[in-house]
Amino acid sequence: MNLKKEGIEGLILDCRDISQRKKDAEELLRAQKAKEQFLANISHEIRTPINGIAGMASLLSQNPSKEEQRTYLNAIKSAADNLKVIINDILDLASIESGKLQLEKIGFNLNDLLHSLIDTFGVQASEKGINLSYILAKDANKIFVGDPVRLNQILINLISNAIKFTHAGSIKVEVKADKVKGNNYNLRFNISDTGIGIPKDKLQTIFESFSQADASVTRKYGGTGLGLTIVKQLVELQGGSINVVSKENEGSTFTFILPYVTGKKEFESDARMIKPRNFTQLKRASILLVEDNDINRLYASSILKMWGCHFETAENGVVALEKIRNNAFDAILMDIQMPVMDGFETTKAIRKGDPNKSQVPIIALTANATQKDFEKCIAAGMNDCITKPFTQEDLLQTLTRYLGSKLKKKTNLPRKQKRVFANLILAI
Repeated sequence: MNLKKEGIEGLILDCRDISQRKKDAEELLRAQKAKEQFLANISHEIRTPINGIAGMASLLSQNPSKEEQRTYLNAIKSAADNLKVIINDILDLASIESGKLQLEKIGFNLNDLLHSLIDTFGVQASEKGINLSYILAKDANKIFVGDPVRLNQILINLISNAIKFTHAGSIKVEVKADKVKGNNYNLRFNISDTGIGIPKDKLQTIFESFSQADASVTRKYGGTGLGLTIVKQLVELQGGSINVVSKENEGSTFTFILPYVTGKKEFESDARMIKPRNFTQLKRASILLVEDNDINRLYASSILKMWGCHFETAENGVVALEKIRNNAFDAILMDIQMPVMDGFETTKAIRKGDPNKSQVPIIALTANATQKDFEKCIAAGMNDCITKPFTQEDLLQTLTRYLGSKLKKKTNLPRKQKRVFANLILAI
């Protein structure tokens, strides 16, 4: 082609390598599809237990036999537990990715933590005929300082995954301690199973948000695909690393390493780690329950009644302040979002009120579950926060944390008083 004949002075040739752009576009499309699949999974995972709860509740209203009642109630509890796991996963991921997750520095013992976990999952494993065990190296059986709640969360995710995907054989949790320098250790956790394994081409994506190894896995086993994402982010947030070795139809081994420093024995008595044996120590407690929701008020008051606590209820902050003026309470359980006067305003009014009553422990019972919400509760003058949905164990542990020693003093009368009291009983 003759450029001058065509009246064209010249050509500018612009050559660009767009392979990276094409690769990025493909990756973006893959991520978009994964997110769409995740939303479909979430919708399914949430609707399924809600349907079960609503259905079983409807059947309970139709005069079933006692055996059927037990079956329906167990189904409701199981569905509610599944729903709670899904919601907690979503909230945890949001909290981690927003950078608002705060880590604790608490003394804990690995033997206690692992023993409790094996007990928790033992029944589930035995029902499937799986042997669940743990091995704790001697050097790892020390008091370490870190966040035992987040470590527990990592292990719960990995062990529950192992049980879900293992149909025969065994699951073993092994912990070793590598001394780095002085009081610094790297703890190595291995969670091995003889389950279905993970395809080689999927090993790189299982820790990504919204993904499971295969769509067929989601259909067969359920789940949100968030568990391993949360595990990886929790591990890395604590300065650790995680990897997996797996072979299809033979099993998987997840290994994560976390840095810790050793602590002193005194850490074992940290109030936040107290595990109450039973609720008898709360029998003498006087509790004010401030809650506007009828069902939540019934749930919490039924627990307190079962424990033998003396309790009063209030449906909003104004009623609560009136009850506090006329009564002395050992603790206050405070809802946040209430009509007339909310939990924040009520707490501030209590703290500014009668000096003899202003120091009472106030524990938030709230469905607002982010770190920012927790900080707002503390800033308002509350001592602690229990997020809904909560279990009896959550309530027991928190109340014991603040009332255990106080109620013990009430029951430990001086010897002279005990003799007078005994003589009085004999006289009667």
